[in-house]
Amino acid sequence: METNLILEPATHKKTNLGFVWKVFRNPLDALTELAREQGDMAHVKLRKRDLFLLSHPEFIEQVLVKQQGNFIKGPSLQRARIILGEGLLTSEGEEHLAQRRVLQPAFHRQRMEEYLPLMNENTLAHLSKWTDGARVDMSDEMMRLTLNIALWSFFGSAPEGAADRVNKSMQTLIKLFPLAQMPLPESAQALFPNFKEARSSLGAVTEALLQNPQSEHAKRALVNILKENNSGQFTDEQIHAHALTFLLAGHETTALLLAWCWDMLAHHPEVQMKLQAEVDLALDNRFPTSDDIQKLSYTRMIVKETLRIRPPVWAMGRQAIHDCEIGGQRIPAGSTVLMSQWVTHHDSRFYEAPLLFRPERWSGLEEHSLPRYAFFPFGGGNRICIGEHFAMTEAVTVLAMIARRWNVAPTQTNLAKPKPSATLRPDKSVKLIVTRRAV
Repeated sequence: METNLILEPATHKKTNLGFVWKVFRNPLDALTELAREQGDMAHVKLRKRDLFLLSHPEFIEQVLVKQQGNFIKGPSLQRARIILGEGLLTSEGEEHLAQRRVLQPAFHRQRMEEYLPLMNENTLAHLSKWTDGARVDMSDEMMRLTLNIALWSFFGSAPEGAADRVNKSMQTLIKLFPLAQMPLPESAQALFPNFKEARSSLGAVTEALLQNPQSEHAKRALVNILKENNSGQFTDEQIHAHALTFLLAGHETTALLLAWCWDMLAHHPEVQMKLQAEVDLALDNRFPTSDDIQKLSYTRMIVKETLRIRPPVWAMGRQAIHDCEIGGQRIPAGSTVLMSQWVTHHDSRFYEAPLLFRPERWSGLEEHSLPRYAFFPFGGGNRICIGEHFAMTEAVTVLAMIARRWNVAPTQTNLAKPKPSATLRPDKSVKLIVTRRAV
């Protein structure tokens, strides 16, 4: 598919305060408008730095795969070290590859057979608290459920009070996330006591999880890889950073994905009925197995369509190390390159009626005709999300378990509006009415 290149002459580049203001007001609209006005290689000058928005799959592949060695994480994620430390998400180069090789076994596909019972049991326990006809805050419910699954899967237990402390700290950090994006010295954190308190609380919870007695679950969990299998591989600080990264990243984006799924299903009852028909036939009254997860094709389509239309990770930034060229455009060293899942996933060149929620688009020929990086919810290249398979398995499992037992209906006429921050969140909690199915 041809690209839409509108290369701006270098002599015309100016600091674009109007663009900055639009990003401040609504980043999703600002990036969409920039791509529409300037094409697949949009370019703005922000103070002394060049920023390029790459929207075509071929250009995205250049950054994430073909020239990945020339790009490091963007300034936004680099500053996230203030929260996450020097873990897998923030490390670079050979250090990142070495860390990933050590941690990869915890996310091999065969490990899903060990994680799946934990997902099933936690989901069933969570559902036992629901009552017929209740109004349920799905945003909060999915956040708590995925956090418990993360605690059991990665740490082998969920100590009393740990989930509540993590959840409370997360809410504070999300509200104050812009602070982490500001180039301020650590001493400036004293001006934001809530931020410091939230970081301290998360650190204490993480340390407690690392010090937990070795249960049977813990012997097979990520915590064991961190503590025992690689003596000398990680420093104490890195062990702590990895644990915190997987605790936060291991549940928050999946929780948002599931909340968006339920919002879509509540407003598309015909899709919900097809989902229930599939899980009724496949599962009857038993827990899903690994084989079932592969067979729940329509459930997986719902997850993928939600990732397309409401991607929890809505943009990714990289910084060029050396001068390079992409699509005939010179990218100077030090430039920031932005790739937006939101923009590309809503491009009508790749998706017919891109604003419509239509899971069937993932059923065959339409999916196979997509360029590789027209859909990149988990990124790509050697930095593709290490937990991709875990997240997909968890999302399919939770959807199937809940749809088998409950109907969901909306409490508001319209879908929740997306609100971009560190992740793509609903502007208001997704509140639905749940009714018990007669099955």
